[in-house]
Amino acid sequence: MPEQSKSPLWTLITALLLLVAGTAVVRGFQSLDYEWDFASLKDYLWVAESNSPGLLLHGLWGTLWVSILSIVFGTVTGLATGLVLYAGSPFARTTARSFVEIFRNTPVLVQLYVMYFVVASAFHMTAEQAGVATLSLFCGAYIAELVRGTLNNLDKGPQDAALSLGLTRYQTAIHIVAPLALRRLMPPLVGQYVSLVKDSSLVSVISIVELTKSASNMVAISFKSFEVWFLVAVVYFVLNTILSQIGRRIEVRMSGDLKTA
Repeated sequence: MPEQSKSPLWTLITALLLLVAGTAVVRGFQSLDYEWDFASLKDYLWVAESNSPGLLLHGLWGTLWVSILSIVFGTVTGLATGLVLYAGSPFARTTARSFVEIFRNTPVLVQLYVMYFVVASAFHMTAEQAGVATLSLFCGAYIAELVRGTLNNLDKGPQDAALSLGLTRYQTAIHIVAPLALRRLMPPLVGQYVSLVKDSSLVSVISIVELTKSASNMVAISFKSFEVWFLVAVVYFVLNTILSQIGRRIEVRMSGDLKTA
C-alpha cells in the first residue's frame, strides 16, 4: 500500500521535470533565431547523380566496423585479463593489473596519439589498425575489471554443490559459473559497449573516416553545423538504442534459461 500511495506523486514529479526540460529545450531553439534546413543534407546521405552512398553513410560504415572490431577484440582481451586477475599467478596478476590501471587511468585520446605516432610507426600499422587496437585495449581494461568483480562476488553455493555432485572444476566452470557470471555481466557489459561506440568518434583525430570525421567534412562543405551535428547525434542515439535493446533481450533470454534449467 505505501508503494501505491507514492506512485502518483512520483508520476507528477516526473511529468513536471519533463515539462521543465521540454520548455528549456524549446526556448533554447527559439532563441537561436536560426532557419533550419535539413533538406540540404539529403545529398550527404545518398548521392542521386552517382546513385552511391554520401558522406554520412560512409562515416556510419566507418563507425560500425571500428566499433564492432573493437568490441570483439576488447571482449576477448577483457575476458582473458579478467580471468588472470581472478585466478592467475601472482606475477601474472601483477602484469594484468598494470595493464588495467594504465588503460583505465589515462585518457583514450592520449592513448590514440601514443598508439598512432609511436607504436604504429614502430610496427608499421595503419591508422585504422592503430585506432582499433587502442579502443580494443581501452575497452578490454574495463571489461577485465567487470569480469574480476563479477567472479569475486558470485555465490559459492552453486559451485560447491556442483563439485559435491561429482562435476569436475572444468564442468562446474562451464555449466555453473559461466551462465551465472554472464547473467550478471550483461548489463554493465552492454553499458561498456555503448560507451565504446561513442568513444569511436575520437579516432577521427588520426584521420579515420567515421561519423565525426564525416560530419566535420560536411560542415566544412555545407556550413550547416547545427543540422549536421544534430543529425549525427540522432544517428549515435539510434545505434546505441539498438545495441541497448539487443543487450536487454539477451539478458531476459538468459534469465529465462536459468530459471527453466
